[in-house]
Amino acid sequence: MSKPILVRDLLKRLNKTITTMATRELGKFGLTVPQLMVLRQIKCEPKTIGQISKAVDLSYSTVSGIIDRLEREQLVERVRDEKDRRVVWIRGTGKVKEKVEQVPIFSEEFYNKLFADISDAEMDQIVNALETLIEKLERES
Repeated sequence: MSKPILVRDLLKRLNKTITTMATRELGKFGLTVPQLMVLRQIKCEPKTIGQISKAVDLSYSTVSGIIDRLEREQLVERVRDEKDRRVVWIRGTGKVKEKVEQVPIFSEEFYNKLFADISDAEMDQIVNALETLIEKLERES
């Protein structure tokens, strides 16, 4: 197997592992990965469903369904624009920050425990390799 194919396969495996971990951790708090992606988009400022949809690379209808569920959980609310009533802003409620603070996967401590048995030298190698890969891929995109 060629090394580029091996890298591809390892990246797929890493992505699957991270997604599985995130899904498990978020599930404990009644959240899904797509819901989290949406919540992260409105963390700092309200956005429209269209803006969120583009940012998370999901269809408008999918994001709208996610917003419906988050609204039922009182984590987001729809607010009509005061100047243009056709525009609907999605913004987080006070419960979002509370919910996110409960989820360990967002804490520095979670990652410190996760990587506790990796030496500083090994961690430096990982960081350097990932930075090199990201830079290469960003140049190609």
